Amino acid sequence: MSGPWGWRYLFRLALGIVFVWASLAKIGDLAGFAAEMHNYHILPIGLENLFAMTLPWIELLAGVALVVNFAPRAATILLGGLLVVFLLAILSAIIRNLDIACGCFGTSDATRTGWIALLRDVGFLVLAGVGYPWGAAARLGAARPATAS
Repeated sequence: MSGPWGWRYLFRLALGIVFVWASLAKIGDLAGFAAEMHNYHILPIGLENLFAMTLPWIELLAGVALVVNFAPRAATILLGGLLVVFLLAILSAIIRNLDIACGCFGTSDATRTGWIALLRDVGFLVLAGVGYPWGAAARLGAARPATAS
Protein backbone atom coordinates (compact mmCIF):
# COMPACT_ATOMS: atom_id res chain seq x y z
CA MET A 1 0.00 0.00 0.00
CA SER A 2 1.31 3.40 -0.91
CA GLY A 3 -0.05 6.90 -0.93
CA PRO A 4 -2.59 8.10 1.65
CA TRP A 5 -3.73 4.53 2.42
CA GLY A 6 -0.21 3.30 3.13
CA TRP A 7 1.20 1.81 6.31
CA ARG A 8 0.98 5.16 8.10
CA TYR A 9 -2.78 4.95 7.77
CA LEU A 10 -2.79 2.05 10.22
CA PHE A 11 -1.36 4.33 12.92
CA ARG A 12 -3.90 7.05 12.09
CA LEU A 13 -6.67 4.44 12.12
CA ALA A 14 -5.65 3.31 15.62
CA LEU A 15 -5.51 6.91 16.84
CA GLY A 16 -8.86 7.69 15.22
CA ILE A 17 -10.52 4.71 16.88
CA VAL A 18 -9.15 5.73 20.28
CA PHE A 19 -10.49 9.26 19.92
CA VAL A 20 -13.89 8.14 18.63
CA TRP A 21 -14.19 5.79 21.60
CA ALA A 22 -13.08 8.48 24.07
CA SER A 23 -15.40 11.11 22.59
CA LEU A 24 -18.48 8.89 22.66
CA ALA A 25 -17.88 8.13 26.34
CA LYS A 26 -17.66 11.86 27.09
CA ILE A 27 -20.68 12.76 24.96
CA GLY A 28 -22.68 10.16 26.89
CA ASP A 29 -22.14 12.08 30.13
CA LEU A 30 -21.32 15.71 29.39
CA ALA A 31 -22.18 16.84 32.93
CA GLY A 32 -19.85 14.25 34.43
CA PHE A 33 -17.10 15.19 32.00
CA ALA A 34 -17.55 18.85 32.91
CA ALA A 35 -17.17 17.94 36.59
CA GLU A 36 -13.96 16.06 35.81
CA MET A 37 -12.66 19.06 33.86
CA HIS A 38 -13.41 21.25 36.88
CA ASN A 39 -11.25 19.01 39.09
CA TYR A 40 -8.14 20.01 37.13
CA HIS A 41 -8.58 23.67 38.20
CA ILE A 42 -6.96 24.90 35.00
CA LEU A 43 -9.71 26.70 33.09
CA PRO A 44 -11.76 29.62 34.33
CA ILE A 45 -15.10 28.30 35.59
CA GLY A 46 -16.95 30.14 32.82
CA LEU A 47 -15.05 28.19 30.16
CA GLU A 48 -15.22 24.73 31.75
CA ASN A 49 -18.71 23.90 30.49
CA LEU A 50 -18.00 25.29 27.02
CA PHE A 51 -14.81 23.24 26.85
CA ALA A 52 -16.56 20.11 28.14
CA MET A 53 -19.36 20.46 25.60
CA THR A 54 -17.17 21.14 22.55
CA LEU A 55 -14.07 19.02 23.13
CA PRO A 56 -15.76 15.62 22.70
CA TRP A 57 -17.32 16.71 19.41
CA ILE A 58 -13.97 17.94 18.11
CA GLU A 59 -12.43 14.61 19.13
CA LEU A 60 -15.25 12.72 17.42
CA LEU A 61 -15.00 14.63 14.14
CA ALA A 62 -11.21 14.41 14.00
CA GLY A 63 -11.26 10.74 14.98
CA VAL A 64 -13.81 9.88 12.29
CA ALA A 65 -11.76 11.89 9.78
CA LEU A 66 -8.75 9.70 10.56
CA VAL A 67 -10.76 6.49 10.35
CA VAL A 68 -12.13 7.36 6.90
CA ASN A 69 -8.86 9.05 5.88
CA PHE A 70 -10.47 12.42 5.19
CA ALA A 71 -8.10 15.37 5.60
CA PRO A 72 -5.57 13.19 7.43
CA ARG A 73 -3.00 15.96 7.88
CA ALA A 74 -5.43 18.35 9.54
CA ALA A 75 -6.98 15.66 11.73
CA THR A 76 -3.59 14.31 12.81
CA ILE A 77 -2.32 17.79 13.66
CA LEU A 78 -5.52 18.60 15.55
CA LEU A 79 -5.43 15.42 17.62
CA GLY A 80 -1.69 15.74 18.16
CA GLY A 81 -2.24 19.27 19.47
CA LEU A 82 -5.00 18.05 21.77
CA LEU A 83 -2.70 15.34 23.07
CA VAL A 84 -0.06 17.95 23.93
CA VAL A 85 -2.73 19.90 25.87
CA PHE A 86 -3.83 16.69 27.62
CA LEU A 87 -0.22 15.88 28.51
CA LEU A 88 0.25 19.32 30.01
CA ALA A 89 -2.99 19.00 32.01
CA ILE A 90 -2.01 15.57 33.36
CA LEU A 91 1.51 16.77 34.17
CA SER A 92 0.04 19.79 35.96
CA ALA A 93 -2.16 17.48 38.05
CA ILE A 94 0.84 15.28 38.89
CA ILE A 95 2.95 18.27 39.93
CA ARG A 96 0.11 19.64 42.10
CA ASN A 97 -0.53 16.17 43.63
CA LEU A 98 -4.16 16.16 42.53
CA ASP A 99 -5.76 12.78 43.08
CA ILE A 100 -8.43 13.06 40.40
CA ALA A 101 -9.90 10.92 37.65
CA CYS A 102 -8.30 11.53 34.30
CA GLY A 103 -11.58 11.95 32.44
CA CYS A 104 -9.76 10.82 29.31
CA PHE A 105 -12.37 8.23 28.38
CA GLY A 106 -15.42 9.72 30.06
CA THR A 107 -16.67 9.37 33.59
CA SER A 108 -16.59 5.58 33.50
CA ASP A 109 -12.81 5.79 33.08
CA ALA A 110 -11.29 4.73 36.38
CA THR A 111 -7.83 5.92 35.37
CA ARG A 112 -6.39 8.45 37.77
CA THR A 113 -4.15 11.23 36.61
CA GLY A 114 -0.63 10.00 37.01
CA TRP A 115 2.34 8.55 35.23
CA ILE A 116 0.35 5.76 33.56
CA ALA A 117 -2.09 8.25 32.00
CA LEU A 118 0.83 10.46 31.00
CA LEU A 119 2.71 7.61 29.33
CA ARG A 120 -0.46 6.40 27.59
CA ASP A 121 -0.95 9.84 26.04
CA VAL A 122 2.72 9.96 25.03
CA GLY A 123 2.07 6.68 23.21
CA PHE A 124 -0.92 8.22 21.44
CA LEU A 125 1.23 11.20 20.47
CA VAL A 126 3.75 8.78 18.97
CA LEU A 127 0.89 7.25 16.94
CA ALA A 128 0.11 10.72 15.61
CA GLY A 129 3.74 11.42 14.75
CA VAL A 130 4.37 8.10 13.03
CA GLY A 131 0.99 8.16 11.30
CA TYR A 132 1.29 11.71 9.99
CA PRO A 133 1.01 11.62 6.19
CA TRP A 134 4.22 13.32 5.15
CA GLY A 135 4.06 12.74 1.37
CA ALA A 136 2.44 15.02 -1.17
CA ALA A 137 0.02 12.25 -2.16
CA ALA A 138 -1.53 12.39 1.30
CA ARG A 139 -3.26 15.69 0.58
CA LEU A 140 -6.99 15.41 0.19
CA GLY A 141 -7.79 14.73 -3.43
CA ALA A 142 -4.15 14.50 -4.47
CA ALA A 143 -3.46 11.75 -6.93
CA ARG A 144 -0.11 10.50 -8.01
CA PRO A 145 0.62 11.48 -11.58
CA ALA A 146 0.67 8.61 -14.02
CA THR A 147 4.14 7.79 -15.23
CA ALA A 148 4.80 6.68 -18.76
CA SER A 149 6.46 3.30 -18.95
